[in-house]
Amino acid sequence: MADVGYARVSTLDQDPGLQLDALARAGCAPIYEERVSGVSAKRPVRDQALAQLKAGDTLTVWKLDRLGRSITELHQIIEDLERRRIRFRCLTQPIDTSSPSGKFFFSMLAAFSAYERDLITERVRAGKARMLAEGRHPGGRALFGFEEDHITVNEDQAQLLREATRRVLDQGQTLSNVVDDWNAQGLRPGQASHWRVTHLRRILLNERVVPIVGQEAHDRLRRLFTDQERRKGGRPAAYLLSGILTCSRCTRPLYGARRMRRGGFQEDTYRCEAGKGSGGRFTGCGRTTVAMGRADAWAEEMFIAAIVSPDFAQALSQRQAELLAGEVTAAELDDWRAELDDLDQVQGTRFYSDAMRRRHDELRRMVDQATSRLLAQPDLQELMDLPRTEEALRARWSSWSITERRAWLKRLISTIVVHPATSSASSTEDRFDPVWKL
Repeated sequence: MADVGYARVSTLDQDPGLQLDALARAGCAPIYEERVSGVSAKRPVRDQALAQLKAGDTLTVWKLDRLGRSITELHQIIEDLERRRIRFRCLTQPIDTSSPSGKFFFSMLAAFSAYERDLITERVRAGKARMLAEGRHPGGRALFGFEEDHITVNEDQAQLLREATRRVLDQGQTLSNVVDDWNAQGLRPGQASHWRVTHLRRILLNERVVPIVGQEAHDRLRRLFTDQERRKGGRPAAYLLSGILTCSRCTRPLYGARRMRRGGFQEDTYRCEAGKGSGGRFTGCGRTTVAMGRADAWAEEMFIAAIVSPDFAQALSQRQAELLAGEVTAAELDDWRAELDDLDQVQGTRFYSDAMRRRHDELRRMVDQATSRLLAQPDLQELMDLPRTEEALRARWSSWSITERRAWLKRLISTIVVHPATSSASSTEDRFDPVWKL
């Protein structure tokens, strides 16, 4: 069990010697030292120290204000340490969470934290009310179509929104058509580099554009964009890894493409597309390409190898434990179960006291709640129900459509990063780097 010390000074010119000496005399090792302003939200050294602490360790500081910026932040940090069963102490103030007085301090800190949050909320509300009374908007970037005061209509931008509304409602065009035209003309949506379909849809659905496009048109747009049958009317997926692969150079998705080469040869690839079209979707660097057949075959082998491997089963169990436990660790969940088993053994005997009964009921309640949380995770449960033999899993994969295969891959991974083709890579497979969800 380690006693970790943390010292902080505000500037490079300040001497942390006093803190370091005090922490060393208190038996702290290791001691983390950080030079950052007390008002800074980013404290990487402190965060590193907190992340490395384990149950049974101690975090020691010289003075309370060395650890956090505000009472609220201090309470959050110490509450997290308490939850992780890590002791906290302060050398110059009588604070030690392992003692009764330290527990009392922690409860007082929570009360002051709530009071501080209430004060901040009250000040923010008062400031917004004052700005509204003065005819000003209470902060934030202005919506496209309005000036910086959030009230005055920007006629040039408003005209574009009316054009988009007219083309969609009266001419039956898609937002993708509108976005492609605007990007081709060099029109920019404020500070962004180019228009996207999702960006334009979000603006048109905003209630604040009603004065620009009119209430009737806005209602028609909302019905059109939220029509569930229309949303289901898209084409089924044609490429297994389209949008799942991402370029390591620019982090943009790779999309499936089929091109006819000379001699009638069809080339199927996944490409990081650069250029115009498809509603602003193709914004990659255009420098990464991978053969579709090899990528699809690799994805199938990756999926099967992962599901049938013992490491995956262990990771799945770990993830299950984390979901069951909520905010506690898998080890703590195991402790719950072990304690529950022990109480089951003594239940009904003369050793079964009232305190044991209350603890028994509490443990059963926590486990029941945890089980409910697990059942609310259908993706995890479906992964657990997959066959664990290669032969059975291959048969299941073969029976799935491309859409179903994509859905299963997305349950397992967030993305697959594609690295550039180099002479050092021994095979195409070396270019793929999956980002696991488990």
